[in-house]
Amino acid sequence: LNDMLDNSWEIIAWAHRTVHPKLGMCGAAASARYKLGAGYQKVKGSTLCDDLQLQELLDGWERLGVSFSGAMLQAEQKDTVSAYDMEQDKWTANDTIVGQTKLVLKTTGDGLLTLRMTAEASFQWEHVAGSYRLSGRKSRGGTGPSLRVVDSSATGFEVADLRRFLEEGRLWTYGAAPDCNLRFEDFAIKLFESVADRRCEGIRPLDPFAGQAAGAGRATGASASTNTRSQAFT
Repeated sequence: LNDMLDNSWEIIAWAHRTVHPKLGMCGAAASARYKLGAGYQKVKGSTLCDDLQLQELLDGWERLGVSFSGAMLQAEQKDTVSAYDMEQDKWTANDTIVGQTKLVLKTTGDGLLTLRMTAEASFQWEHVAGSYRLSGRKSRGGTGPSLRVVDSSATGFEVADLRRFLEEGRLWTYGAAPDCNLRFEDFAIKLFESVADRRCEGIRPLDPFAGQAAGAGRATGASASTNTRSQAFT
């Protein structure tokens, strides 16, 4: 039994640090993977909440009064199916985020914070103090699919809010195993919806003349990757 348990756990950790004149160490990335049985992988929500390096970074931001001014959701693409209801004389759009995802949080004075979860690398986060290419962004090492901005939000929030959103998922389990609560891809989607205070998937009102829903964010330019289809209901 002990041998089986030892073989079931695999911890992978790596870190990337930069130096901030006031904060000291302000950049890191860490990954933890839990392997179960025949290739199933899962990540516990507590892994995110208890990441010491991430908590140290958030502590430093709180001391400096740094907060967040917005968020961007990256994914392989977003599928949108538009529909017209003749009886109601209303258009709606049904959005679905497809493929791997990543959340990019913009701070008010210390760069970006990216968070993601995948079957290959498990939970990862990174503090980016310099430039960050949003369009066609590949994972670390240049492997994996390219990710593009599929939704964005300019809603501001505090470090304490981010911690609270992470804590809300402490008891969740992410992965492909049957007993998991959410998929790996759902991590960034659900966290984006929390910080943006709105949904990024599902049915929404659509203004066909404006090409977007009232009150909903939209990715624009070459960074957007959206497949759109239409159908009518009588």
